[in-house]
Amino acid sequence: MTEYNSDIRYVEEVPAHPIMGVLVFGMIGLIMYLSVMTSNGIPQKLLVFIIMILGFIYANFMKLEVTITSTRLKVGFGVIKHSIKISNIESIKIYSPRWYWYGGFGIRFGWDWSIGFIQNYRTGVLVKPRRGRKLFFSTNHPEEIVNLVNDLSERPFSG
Repeated sequence: MTEYNSDIRYVEEVPAHPIMGVLVFGMIGLIMYLSVMTSNGIPQKLLVFIIMILGFIYANFMKLEVTITSTRLKVGFGVIKHSIKISNIESIKIYSPRWYWYGGFGIRFGWDWSIGFIQNYRTGVLVKPRRGRKLFFSTNHPEEIVNLVNDLSERPFSG
């Protein structure tokens, strides 16, 4: 086991909202239908490329990974990740944004320019760093994450 793995305090994988799969596979079906039904059709290489891109998007956003070590909070979709040092966190709290605040699923900017890693619009966690943008992420266990980060911090956070 590597040093990193032995330092992990919390891991969660938040699955994608079912609408994500419906949208991606619906778009693939629509593209294939239009390719067959139009007189010229979509060139086969372009069709394969579009399906590969949509497949990559779906595979990348299938689950949101939340990992907490003794020094960092890491949140990310597939290859796109965001990390904050625990010592850089000014406050952390449970938060339920309105649906329009981030405007969709995936990686979004909020109306206050915070970064959102959104899988659902239930309760999540809002982290305000001392330096940088605020971070919101979906989770099924917000109380556990807030308590753990508070325990790992050298000083208690304000809400």
